[in-house]
Amino acid sequence: MAAVLVVCAGVWLPSCSRGLFSGLHYPDRSRPVVRIETRGGVEYGATTADGILFLGRTAQDGPCRVHYYLGPQPTLLVEDGVIEHVGGVFYRAEIDLKQQSVPLLERDPNPNDPLLAISFDGRNTDRVPVQLALISGIEGDVLEWPGRSFPAGTGIFALQDEALRFVGLIAGEATLTTDTGEQKFLVYAGTDRLREALAVPERYPTKRTVKHRPDDITITK
Repeated sequence: MAAVLVVCAGVWLPSCSRGLFSGLHYPDRSRPVVRIETRGGVEYGATTADGILFLGRTAQDGPCRVHYYLGPQPTLLVEDGVIEHVGGVFYRAEIDLKQQSVPLLERDPNPNDPLLAISFDGRNTDRVPVQLALISGIEGDVLEWPGRSFPAGTGIFALQDEALRFVGLIAGEATLTTDTGEQKFLVYAGTDRLREALAVPERYPTKRTVKHRPDDITITK
């Protein structure tokens, strides 16, 4: 009888898991973007394997409030956090709870990579294809003009095997003036700036602390 029970368990568990999670892509990493309220204003950023990264244009330290997606549902979550400097031009919004986590692209992007800018207006997201600018005299992390502007901090991602990889954050716009006229581009803080940030040493190990939140969630960090 015990042998029969074991066999039944082996058959039931996979089918049960398929039934429970049927139609769900778990974990969901389709909208790894955030809106961050700081003491100086509003910023946008991306949720990555190295935390919630943004450019720190309005604040470089102190408290913040992060609006983010946890899964495929349209509902936004809001968490209070603290700003810390990662290195270079990148800052991190540290919050208690987990969020969507997209790995970094572990190389420089190339012209064959399908790139996406994922815009976030504070409630909805939009995917816009973008391309590297390959023009003589243009160097650095520059994208061809996609026909629209994006706020600083908008995430740039590469699509690999239907999964997103973090490439960088839009930093601004640039205009090239020639004899034939003007040409606009998007400038982004990309893999070079990420390498600078990640090269900054961090203290390890750190002392773990326990935090009891007002919503009855206990966090160990």
